Amino acid sequence: MIMALRVGYRQPQVGGQGFARTKKVFGNTITHQAADVVLNAQTAVLRVPRGFILTGLLGSIGDLDTGTTLTLSLGDAGSNNRFFSASTIGQAGGAVPALAATGLLYEFTDDTDILLTAAAAATAFPAAGATSTILMEGYMK
Repeated sequence: MIMALRVGYRQPQVGGQGFARTKKVFGNTITHQAADVVLNAQTAVLRVPRGFILTGLLGSIGDLDTGTTLTLSLGDAGSNNRFFSASTIGQAGGAVPALAATGLLYEFTDDTDILLTAAAAATAFPAAGATSTILMEGYMK
């Protein structure tokens, strides 16, 4: 069962203005809370506008686990792991994994929250202040 969503971005998010095929980058840096790394916790890290087509994913995930049990997925309400699935990146921190094939050239048909999900809970949250940055590159349809 998925837990209640925590919105980790501030309003307003960048809109979808721009000419077709003009490169757009949407992103956010969030400061994590201990509740973000319990089983099935979801954090909305950013919002992308309707008509955005994803071509790339980059960023970094902070050290969110004192042990080796945390796995993270990045997706949306339609698929919790559309962009990457069950990555161990949050166990020690590092670069965001490669974009999954299901996310490449994915077209968002509505304004969409991008959700970071704890697919497996952390052993323990190391310290307050761990941050993650997610950037999504693409263009407007």
